[in-house]
Amino acid sequence: MQSQDHSQLRILGLNKTMLHLSETELRFLVETVATRRHDYDHIVNLVRDKEDLLEPMLEDPKLVQRLFQDQEAFVRVSPRFLFTVLLGRVRRELEKEAYILEMGFRGKRVPIFEAPSVADMLADKPTRNYLADMLASFARTNSGVAYWKEHGTWHRRRFSDIDIDDMIELARISEAEFRPALYKRIADVALFLSGIFPDHLGLFGARRRASFSVSRTLKDHEQQGQRFYDLAAREIEEAQWRPILKTLAEKFTLARWALNTLSERYLKTHRVYYFRVPE
Repeated sequence: MQSQDHSQLRILGLNKTMLHLSETELRFLVETVATRRHDYDHIVNLVRDKEDLLEPMLEDPKLVQRLFQDQEAFVRVSPRFLFTVLLGRVRRELEKEAYILEMGFRGKRVPIFEAPSVADMLADKPTRNYLADMLASFARTNSGVAYWKEHGTWHRRRFSDIDIDDMIELARISEAEFRPALYKRIADVALFLSGIFPDHLGLFGARRRASFSVSRTLKDHEQQGQRFYDLAAREIEEAQWRPILKTLAEKFTLARWALNTLSERYLKTHRVYYFRVPE
């Protein structure tokens, strides 16, 4: 690939899976949870960068309540903060439940008795943090133009990082060093669309084409997600990422069910507000 707009590749990079809160988010968290105290500056200094103290605070029910009732909340916290809190909430809920609802034929909800398995997967902090990072990456999607020479002919194509076909083609024409991140993004798109927008599968790619012939089923998304998480896990250089990507390859369906539950209970009516999906 000779030339491209690298802006769309920045989001494909591998983020940290550690919990990191900005000063604004720390203040928001402390003000919301520590309602019996007013020495907020002191508490912020005490809990900063201490995950053993922050984790219980992020599980406080008052936090979810304020996130959805305070219109100012989304100005003060990042998408990653929101999804970290909500994924933790879903984990705690599913620990007490026997089944989740799977979208079946013609949108009918079918009970699947896998809630404990989904909760166990979400109990793994690196995996849960990865999912929060992944969801946050779709709050702003990117596109760019690539030019490459193949078989003596120059080609030009616009790519969107929320389009599976675009990302597969970009991985094909990219240098080897970019491919693991692109494989990861392909799998992320499959998980995101099948997890957050299961009722609209196939529409996002089709919107960008004159023909509606390109449409993937839920099974297609699962197969692509499993395949490309596995490829990313095997080819990525950073060893610390391999266990997470391998887990998602092996437990893609559980991850999808976790996001289905998150979407249905907390995001469904405002999904377009939280995520920038292509028109």
